[in-house]
Amino acid sequence: MANILLIEEILTSSQRQGSHAVRKLMEQQGHKVLSVMADGDKLLMPTQDCDIAIVDVGKASGTGYTVTEQLRAAHGGMGILLLAGQEETAAQRVAGLQRGADFCEARPEEADLLNAYVDVLLRRVAPEVWRLDTKARTLRAPRHDAVEINVREVALLRALADSARNAANRSTIAHAFGADWIGFDERVLEKTVSRLRRKWRERTLGDLPLRTLHGVGYCFTEALQVH
Repeated sequence: MANILLIEEILTSSQRQGSHAVRKLMEQQGHKVLSVMADGDKLLMPTQDCDIAIVDVGKASGTGYTVTEQLRAAHGGMGILLLAGQEETAAQRVAGLQRGADFCEARPEEADLLNAYVDVLLRRVAPEVWRLDTKARTLRAPRHDAVEINVREVALLRALADSARNAANRSTIAHAFGADWIGFDERVLEKTVSRLRRKWRERTLGDLPLRTLHGVGYCFTEALQVH
């Protein structure tokens, strides 16, 4: 799933109902949404380098153009969906693309179409990447639901992600568990790995890309991002 930056304009509560619908829809799909308000061409707080930005400021022309240009300049790899007004012409939408948007379309009436735009952008900005969320304690594979994991499993995966080529020896993992290697019971590590593999298989019907390096430690064989 994606970290989404939702740029909204300052409006009355009734006027913002549509924007709230966008946020609610994204959160229902499992995305994390950070909302930033735009007062004219000025953003009221600094933007973060999220996966995708949805610029929803009423019209693409004007404020939408400026915000899109700012986002593209600050975050070159970010996917940007600029929502245009229903009345805006094809030429105005093309101008939005020229200013850095990946898509410039009117807010779709069908939720599936908005989800499709986001999915396309996500495939571009985060292709085939596994994600470890240390706060939520979840592990997510590409195009897959998140699986909840425990504190020790988070520590194991974090140690692998922080090591060269996602491989760590047993001593490094023991320290990640908060244990002294000399007195560390390696059965704790083996049980942790076995439980994590079994949990993943039961929840997803697939195998976890966690490989044993015999006599050394473990390796996570896919790209793994930590949040």
